[in-house]
Amino acid sequence: MPDVIASDSPYSIEERDVLRRVAGILIPASEEYGVPGADDETIFARILGLASERAESIRTEMEALQTRAKERHDESFLELNDAQQTVLLRDGETSGFLGQMIRCTATAYYEDGRVLQSIDLKSTPPFPGGHEIEQGDWSLLDPVKARPPFYRNVKATRKRNL
Repeated sequence: MPDVIASDSPYSIEERDVLRRVAGILIPASEEYGVPGADDETIFARILGLASERAESIRTEMEALQTRAKERHDESFLELNDAQQTVLLRDGETSGFLGQMIRCTATAYYEDGRVLQSIDLKSTPPFPGGHEIEQGDWSLLDPVKARPPFYRNVKATRKRNL
């Protein structure tokens, strides 16, 4: 269950609806692979969390998107049909907004366990997970340990310069 409370969001309900629609356009659900779209409730909650870190910039870009929708179609972005929304998003004028949304959406989407499972990846870290790590021959590091340092000693350099 998402841990984002709607009242904690820096976005209005309409802005969240626009963000959810854009996320769904970027990564739609796939029946073939059995994965949800990025507009899935759990994934979208994560997207909102990531987008909240960039709220001021995203809100500014989203307002420009809404303005272009009104100018071109005399409707808000959400009132447009799928094709019109996609064309508007592909417009070069929305590249800032779209770039930020792609980053947030892809990050949140590929953190979801259902998506990872569909591409045969575990949704848990690889270690410790009960994996045995074979111990190697530590004496192989002896030549490295015996070698004189080849890096600059910052502390010694500071003392000399004082």
